[in-house]
Amino acid sequence: MKTPIAKNPQRIPQSVITYSETTQNPLDWYGLTETSNSILNELIAFTGREELKESLKSVPDPGHLQEIEVLFQEVHAINKNPENFKSLSLMREIINQYAPILRAIYGAV
Repeated sequence: MKTPIAKNPQRIPQSVITYSETTQNPLDWYGLTETSNSILNELIAFTGREELKESLKSVPDPGHLQEIEVLFQEVHAINKNPENFKSLSLMREIINQYAPILRAIYGAV
């Protein structure tokens, strides 16, 4: 999985970092922040539950544990970088990339 989001804040133009991406609805910022945070936090929680479940097996699958760790590291890096939440477009990118993963985990359409 690729991590598209702002690992390097220097690559983000100042116009993207500020609230210059205003839309007609002032609640867009709030909605995108809450949605992207909810998706990332649920993926972090999922990786913890999945790691525990796999570790408790009599013969844990090291490949599956590695996949879980990779997903955790990727999502955690995005979640802890405040630059990712200063831009409507970056938050949309987070949602577009990680919501389908969450849907697939829980079998949602």
